[in-house]
Amino acid sequence: MWSRTSVRETDVTILNQNGGPSTWHWLVGGAAVVIILAGLQAVSGIVNPLLLAAFLAIASATPLNWMQRRGVPAVLAVMILFLGVGLLFFLLFHALRGAVETMATQAPEYQEQLTIVFGQLREYVVSMGVPPESLPEQIPLPAVGTLTDAAATVASGIGQFTAATFLVLLAFMFLLLEESTLPGKLSVAFPASRRARVRTRRFLRAVDRYIFIKSATSTLTGVIIGTGLWLIGVDFPILWGIFAGLLNFIPTVGSIIAAAPAVAVALLGGGLLDAVLTVALYVAVNVAIGSITEPRLMGRTLGLSPLVVLISLMVWGWVFGPVGMLLSIPLTMIAKLALEAQPETRWIAVLLSDRADERIR
Repeated sequence: MWSRTSVRETDVTILNQNGGPSTWHWLVGGAAVVIILAGLQAVSGIVNPLLLAAFLAIASATPLNWMQRRGVPAVLAVMILFLGVGLLFFLLFHALRGAVETMATQAPEYQEQLTIVFGQLREYVVSMGVPPESLPEQIPLPAVGTLTDAAATVASGIGQFTAATFLVLLAFMFLLLEESTLPGKLSVAFPASRRARVRTRRFLRAVDRYIFIKSATSTLTGVIIGTGLWLIGVDFPILWGIFAGLLNFIPTVGSIIAAAPAVAVALLGGGLLDAVLTVALYVAVNVAIGSITEPRLMGRTLGLSPLVVLISLMVWGWVFGPVGMLLSIPLTMIAKLALEAQPETRWIAVLLSDRADERIR
C-alpha cells in the first residue's frame, strides 16, 4: 500500500511546475490520438457515410428549427429536408456524370488546341534566346482512348456513388429526427452538471451556425461561379460551379484548385480574354464572399492558420480519403470550436487560428 506522502510525491512528478500536465501526459495523449485516427481509417468505409450524413444534418438543423418555429410538424419538416437534399444529390450527380461524358467526347479538340498553344509558347521562348534543343518538341499528352476510358470509369464511379447515397440519406433522416430530442437527453444524462450542459449547448449552437453559414456561402459561390462562367462562354460551367462550391470549404487552397481547370478550359476554348475574365470572376467571388460576407455573418473570424489547413488536409485525407479531404476544414473547425468551449483548452484554439483573437481567450 502506498502512503499519502508517496501518492503526493507521485502527483507532483506528474504535474509540472505550473500545475499542468507533464510531458508524459502529452506523449500519451498524442499516442492515443494516433491510435484513434488509425482505427477510424480502418473503418472509414463505415464511418464515411455517417460522417456525410452528420454534416448534412448539422447544415439542415437551422432550416429545420425555422420550420418548426412556424408550426410545421417535426416529421413533415424532416421529410421536406430529406426530399430536398435527395433531389439535390440526384441533380448534382446527374450534372457531374453528363459533364464528364461530354468532356471525354471533346478531349481531342482540347488536345489539339493545347498542342497549338504549346507550340506558340515554344516559339516565343526560342525567340527570347533560349536554345531550341533545350526545349521539348511537344508536350506529352495521354492518348484519346485513355481519356475516354478514364471518363467512363469516373462516370461509372459516380453512378455507384449515387446508389450508395441512399444509406447517407437514410442516416441523415434519422439524425434529423434525433435533433429535437437532444436537449432533453443532455438534461437527463447530466442532471448535476449544469455548466457542462451550457457549454455543450453553446458548442452545438456554434457548430450549427458555422456549418449552416459555410454551406450557404459555398452554395452561393457555386451558383455565382457557374452562372458567371456560363455568361463568359466557358465549357462545362455547371461542373466548375459544383467544384467551386465544394472546394469553398477549403480556404485559400480550395479556391486555387477550383479555379485552375476552369481557367485552363477557358484559355483553350475561348482564348486569353476568356481566361482573364475567368480569373477575375474567381477572385471577385472569393474576396466578396470569403473575405467580406462570411466574417460579417459569423460575427467574427473563424479562420485557421494556413499551416493548420495543410495539416488538416493531409490528416483527414489519410483517415477518410476524398471525403476526409472535402470535410477536413469543417472537421477541424468543429474541433476548434470544442476547444474554445473549454477554458483549459482555449489556448490550443488560439494556436489553430489564423490570428490572435482576444475573444477566444
